[in-house]
Amino acid sequence: MKYIRILLALVVTFGIFTATHAFAAEKTIDQYYMDDVSYEHGAYEELERFLYTDILDGYEETETFEEDGEVYEYTSILLKPENTITRAQFTKILVNAMNLTRGEISKTFPDVNESDWYYEFVQIASSRGIITGKEDGTFKPYDKITRAQMAVMIHRAFEPTVDFSATGKTFKDVSESNFAYEAVVKTAAVGIIKGYGDEFRPNHFAKRSQAVLMIDRALHQEPGTAQDEISVLDTVDRNVTEELLYSEQQDVEALEALYRETTMGYYLAYALDNVSMLTDSDYLGSSISMEKAGEHSSSIVSLNNRFAVVKVDNLKVLASIDEPDMSLEMKIDLSGTAYLKKTEDGTWKIYNIVYDEDFLEEFLTAAEEGN
Repeated sequence: MKYIRILLALVVTFGIFTATHAFAAEKTIDQYYMDDVSYEHGAYEELERFLYTDILDGYEETETFEEDGEVYEYTSILLKPENTITRAQFTKILVNAMNLTRGEISKTFPDVNESDWYYEFVQIASSRGIITGKEDGTFKPYDKITRAQMAVMIHRAFEPTVDFSATGKTFKDVSESNFAYEAVVKTAAVGIIKGYGDEFRPNHFAKRSQAVLMIDRALHQEPGTAQDEISVLDTVDRNVTEELLYSEQQDVEALEALYRETTMGYYLAYALDNVSMLTDSDYLGSSISMEKAGEHSSSIVSLNNRFAVVKVDNLKVLASIDEPDMSLEMKIDLSGTAYLKKTEDGTWKIYNIVYDEDFLEEFLTAAEEGN
């Protein structure tokens, strides 16, 4: 029904914290759904986080199907967590995760050309001393990366920002003469790598999920700052306050600008998809209002140099619609937890939110009763 659709668009839009990298080519919401990773997977949370923040793209597959004479397209994203990962792919994920830019001096490799998709990532990583190449001077971008090689790259990448002074765990299959010994011992000491009991299996090819797990653990070892805390809370509070204001004013352009400035990744796609509903002729001119019922509060749950979690409490909104054929008013609790990542330019943006309550069921029930 018209008013359910209209008010639902507002409800879903308000409190949705969303945007990707500036004005780069934007993804659609379909490009953020993992079709091959179940909730039970050991790396589900980390894989979702990397997908939602555009660190990881996955493999896009589009299928078509016909229904009632109409042809539809369905896009699915496969992360293939149990597949092996190449040296080039791992380099790209690591550079993306750390928001790295090219240093002053980068190394050239005869098997890495400017036309290759991984060229810039390899240049960045080599300029930061993360990769040095093989003994023959090549990089071997399409070789499968081993667990030992991965540990070395992570150790080099995070040595400037992670405290590796703790005494490390040793593994019986990584001797002191192994080129990766120091990296394995030090990353194990802070929990970045886990191993298999007393074995690390350094020469085994790494899985895509293992690469994400190790990088994610390292990212969470980097300490945040007092300025990070201020910036994170400012981002969340600005999003909450201005989203309500622009929604009530039916200012679609201001909403889009807000989302691009305060959010990223998954929730940019989600919010912009819902904002498009607000331009529908059924919505324009409707008598709708949304106002905060009380003052919300925001507090830091966790914070490091790249990621933050913020709890938003008492975010209650009085939503109402008044038209000749119906009238509806209800209070909705949009309290929840916001998840943020620091972007390349040092700003914090929200990439996901999880609500404390399932307000949608309550809303639909009230809407039907108001009919």
